[in-house]
Amino acid sequence: MESISVSCVIPTHRRSEFLAEAIRSVVAQSTPPREITVVSDCIDPESREVCESFSNVVYIEYEDAPRGASSSRNRGAAASTGDFIAFLDDDDIWEPSYLSTALSKLHDEGSDLVVTWMLEFSGEQTRPGGSMTLGLRAEDVLAINPGATGSNIVIRRSVVDLVGGFDVKLPVKNDTDFLARVMRAGSKYSIVEERLVKQRKHDRGQLTAVDETRARGTEAYLRKHLAYLSRSDIRLLKQSIHRIRSRSAPSPLSRGYHLVRVALYYPPRDLYNKLKVGRDRSQFAVKSFASNKG
Repeated sequence: MESISVSCVIPTHRRSEFLAEAIRSVVAQSTPPREITVVSDCIDPESREVCESFSNVVYIEYEDAPRGASSSRNRGAAASTGDFIAFLDDDDIWEPSYLSTALSKLHDEGSDLVVTWMLEFSGEQTRPGGSMTLGLRAEDVLAINPGATGSNIVIRRSVVDLVGGFDVKLPVKNDTDFLARVMRAGSKYSIVEERLVKQRKHDRGQLTAVDETRARGTEAYLRKHLAYLSRSDIRLLKQSIHRIRSRSAPSPLSRGYHLVRVALYYPPRDLYNKLKVGRDRSQFAVKSFASNKG
């Protein structure tokens, strides 16, 4: 296979215990990246120490605005030199064959982006995670992410530059936004139908946390893509906003109000199933942290 240069970029924020495991999974790749760049949006001596324990890791810290995972990914991409960039969140893990499999797809199919299927884990528990399929269009991925995150994509650098990287103004759904813009730009994507990326579920400040930040971030995402969203997409996103607030609002009265708003959008069976999935995911994440602590 013709050599394809790839750089790994890992954004991090005070999760040194997870970061070490993430980096080890990159170092253990059967086809290692050209370089590993870890970017922290705060002063973090513990993460610096972790990175300095590896000989091939570049560590970058910054405190100026804008901060967050999107800004860290963009800074890491700008500092790296590979023709392709493989992003990895600091709490996730790659299987040893991840990069070699992804790079083979890129070479064989001449694509700009490859998305690999994921396995969610929480302590000793596992379950199937994101499983993106072929044949999707930009409008198909706007309301619900089909399985592309900041840990399971390898993308051509020129495409990252073309779309302007990740949107630093979106605190959540930045991976969905990035994928939609990449697809809207006409980029060709491939799929690896093997679960070679392990996505950790925990309660240590994940962007998927159900809180007001996520609700407001989803509102910002809706406003940004409003011109491209179908009526069904708008309904789904508004459902999500009210569902988040039905669980995170500060008072029983306000939680009840948002639950009623959710019900207005959902048929009864769909509402029950959605709330049940939310409870199951929450229990899964909390159990993970408890088992890791104990």
